[in-house]
Amino acid sequence: MVKRKNGLLEARFNDPITGKRISVYGHSKSEVNRKISEYKDRQQKGITVNDGLDLWLAKKEKEVEYKTLEGYQAPVKRIRDQFGTEYANTVTPAQVQAFINGIAAKGYKRTTVQRPLDVLRMLYDFLIVTPGTAVKENPTTSVHLPKNLKQENRDLAPREAIETIKANVSHPFGLYPFFQMYSGLRDQELLALTDKDIDTEKMTISIDKALSWQSNKPVIKDTKTDNGVRTVVLLSPLAAVLPKFKGYLFSTDGGKTPLTNTEFRSRWNGYCRDVGLAVCEIETHKSTGKNKRTYVKKIWHNTIVPYQLRHEFATMCFDAELDAKDAADMMGHASEETTRKWYTHIQEQRRKQTSNKLESFVTGKSEAV
Repeated sequence: MVKRKNGLLEARFNDPITGKRISVYGHSKSEVNRKISEYKDRQQKGITVNDGLDLWLAKKEKEVEYKTLEGYQAPVKRIRDQFGTEYANTVTPAQVQAFINGIAAKGYKRTTVQRPLDVLRMLYDFLIVTPGTAVKENPTTSVHLPKNLKQENRDLAPREAIETIKANVSHPFGLYPFFQMYSGLRDQELLALTDKDIDTEKMTISIDKALSWQSNKPVIKDTKTDNGVRTVVLLSPLAAVLPKFKGYLFSTDGGKTPLTNTEFRSRWNGYCRDVGLAVCEIETHKSTGKNKRTYVKKIWHNTIVPYQLRHEFATMCFDAELDAKDAADMMGHASEETTRKWYTHIQEQRRKQTSNKLESFVTGKSEAV
């Protein structure tokens, strides 16, 4: 216990669960000791879901690739919003089931509903074997996904969307989708690009790193696999619109640092709304108070995802009759088989589109007779 310049006494100790350095202040020794005792009493209740997630994510950062960590962000946010301040050992299966049912009721696809449940299961498996958390059971064990959830749709990007992207490359964030469409880079590879990675004389793009976000902070890491280290051709339509820049291509401070997760999401969502690649859903809520006010909330849904633009590049490779092995080298696929699956998917999607067009034509003719 030490006395500070302002006259307060300070005691420091490490939290036995999180390992965080804790400081307690008071005007007297008895006050400091009382606060320490109160803190320890609270700790006997275990750990909050927020603190548990922090510990679990710190462990995962050492174990999994950047893409996996990226996939945790949205479900972790949902879990924090729902259970963050609750003690982990007080969360019940009924609460978790209601949480999952609530996500499903909003019309999300199966993958979006499944991920928070998967993260909760992994979190509680971790907390059960972590000393001091007071967690003895996993409340997700008896929780199930609702039936008849919509499956993830990985269709090719609509031609109208592709033309919209081509026509809006001058939009403040229009270069991002345009670049991805003409290079096939993964999101994190594109956001990690600097001026040193682009050679306009040799018309090449060098890929050897990727962006990851840790609590919104951008961190540059090695690419996902050895195949991720590669050289991609700088196609002339892309070279023609590239600006002169130093440092990171996508940045808010003149190239000094890459975008944070919040900055990227804000720019991507804003771009989709501005150019017509998003639709607006209106939700109304009535208050339970005396005034009975009706609140209106706008919810925007993007009609295209960056993944489809990487898929569009694969379509270009397919149309150019590139061998699957050559396309795999440019896209950084771990194996040629992955690219062949993409090629097969493209063929299947086109057959489906052709069948739909023919059906519409025949139906239209029949109705006119």
